[in-house]
Amino acid sequence: MRSIASLCIWVMLVISAVPVHPQLGAPLGRCGPHPPDPDWPQNKLPPPQASAQAQKKFAVDKDKVRHDAQELAELSASIPADVDRVNRGLLPKDVLEKLKRVEKLSKQLRNDLTR
Repeated sequence: MRSIASLCIWVMLVISAVPVHPQLGAPLGRCGPHPPDPDWPQNKLPPPQASAQAQKKFAVDKDKVRHDAQELAELSASIPADVDRVNRGLLPKDVLEKLKRVEKLSKQLRNDLTR
């Protein structure tokens, strides 16, 4: 029993005699402001990429978009009257064609505006 107690004391002394290293994450010389990283994005405006040809093409597309939007507005304004006729039992022959044209125009407008 005495030998076990003395062995425990010796182990405790040996463990306490081991030097303890400080737990600093980085040396103090690395603290503080860092020089800017050249790869980090800066607050600068992007260079102009649109050429004159692309701007001219978009100007032509504006007229097409305006025309398609006007046609879509006219078609969609005439649909409620056609639906009223359908509710009365009359099916106008062009109502289905109008609906298809509305769908086609809306898809074209969405594609033109998201380019």
